[in-house]
Amino acid sequence: MWIYKYNDQFIYMPGEEKLMNEHEKMPEGFTDVPPPVESYIAKFDPVEHKWEETATQEYINNLKTKPKPNDLEILKEQNAFLTKQMVQILRDIKGLKSL
Repeated sequence: MWIYKYNDQFIYMPGEEKLMNEHEKMPEGFTDVPPPVESYIAKFDPVEHKWEETATQEYINNLKTKPKPNDLEILKEQNAFLTKQMVQILRDIKGLKSL
């Protein structure tokens, strides 16, 4: 059976799982209860014998990456930037002509 490690604060330690024979004694800091598949900071409750999610929504949101813009979005941004530059250049030229 697979066992899952948690640290001294009962936080799940991903990658520290071990395969153990059923007749062996459970080592300290491990449980046979699998943590949630989609968890960020899972904490084990030894009294309830279950995992809880302890990550805040802000922490979770910060981990999510923004999708890369597609080609059309990039072109729109470049077009807006160039249009803004062109307007500024035309204003500068108009100001020089009036001198």
